[in-house]
Amino acid sequence: MPGTAMTHLKHIANDLGPRGSTTPQERKAAAYARKHFESLGLETHREEFTSPTTGWRPFSLAAIIGVIAVAVFWFGGPMGALVAGIGMTLTTASVVMEMYFQPNFLRALMPKGDSQNVWARLPAAGAAQRRVLIVGHIDTHRTPWVFTTPGRLKFFRLMTTLGTASFVLSTVLFLASAFFDLGAIRWLALVFVPIHFIVLALTWQPDTTPYTHGANDNGSGASIVLSLAERLHQSPLRNVEVWVMCSGCEEVGSHGVQAFVRQHRSELPGLAGVSIDNVGGKGVGVCYTTVEGMIIPVRPSPELIGVADQIKADRPDLNAYSMPYTILHTDATCLMVNRVPSLSFVGLTPDGVIPDWHQVTDTFDRIDPRPIENTEEFVLEVLRRLDERASPVLQLS
Repeated sequence: MPGTAMTHLKHIANDLGPRGSTTPQERKAAAYARKHFESLGLETHREEFTSPTTGWRPFSLAAIIGVIAVAVFWFGGPMGALVAGIGMTLTTASVVMEMYFQPNFLRALMPKGDSQNVWARLPAAGAAQRRVLIVGHIDTHRTPWVFTTPGRLKFFRLMTTLGTASFVLSTVLFLASAFFDLGAIRWLALVFVPIHFIVLALTWQPDTTPYTHGANDNGSGASIVLSLAERLHQSPLRNVEVWVMCSGCEEVGSHGVQAFVRQHRSELPGLAGVSIDNVGGKGVGVCYTTVEGMIIPVRPSPELIGVADQIKADRPDLNAYSMPYTILHTDATCLMVNRVPSLSFVGLTPDGVIPDWHQVTDTFDRIDPRPIENTEEFVLEVLRRLDERASPVLQLS
């Protein structure tokens, strides 16, 4: 049975268009997914949650706090250094926590909106011995300046590193100066100021730009989820129960998956996850990630990587390869952080580029159907092989 991903993708990208996190268009896309699941007769759930409307502004606020802390440190004497050090300790911790999907004080200051996950349960034909969640986010990103050329993206990655380092080093400098006379080393604080201002500019600008049509990111992944739901409904697995989900608010920090984890905490043991994201760009093959995480590495499930490696060797026709992905995050990154064994499919070219990523050119006419079809077939093969190796010892209650 051929997949229907391209039919869904055309409607999502062309008819629904830009689907910014928490916007009415994101809700329309979620309603489309829900209607599709229900038309198949699946047990379908729409779960609402509240999410920040921006994933960039916490880092802008951190940069502003960094500049203020330098001023307080420079003019406030030992007490000012202590206050600056405490402020930067909280800020630095919040920056790292935000990158790894944990509540923090910066997030608490962000504007909020309503969003939703839509997911459905595909029962196993026999007694379910494992569960697998297949997720593709349905919202779209804005069009930041840093994503318009490969060079600017490299500059962004450099400033991400320097910005994080400046938060850590300034925290150490401020706290040390509160108790010791560091002399000329105090001047090091002024080096952090231009870094903070550059980070502020790079992270403030994105929220002033329009949303993409999101054909590749991530109409491609969401459409494969919808297509797989239909195929697995027609031909269910014997030993594996599959959950298919179109998540909301991935683009502002995977808040849809964070909400799903909170709501289904008791069901996470025994669950595995597969995220599908940006898989329809021209020049890409079937690419699955070997490591994720912007600062601290997060690794996919060894079992799922092993299965993917076997399929890559057995099915050269699918043009599969693996690569690290540490520029931003995926929904699977969030699952991994929450100890759900997972694997990501992200459409990187062999040169490590995501075509049309977060750009106005991310439109349906730029999509290559072949990698979408191959990725869908690859994910389906992963599920089939998990089904074959499922053990009665793992039978679920």
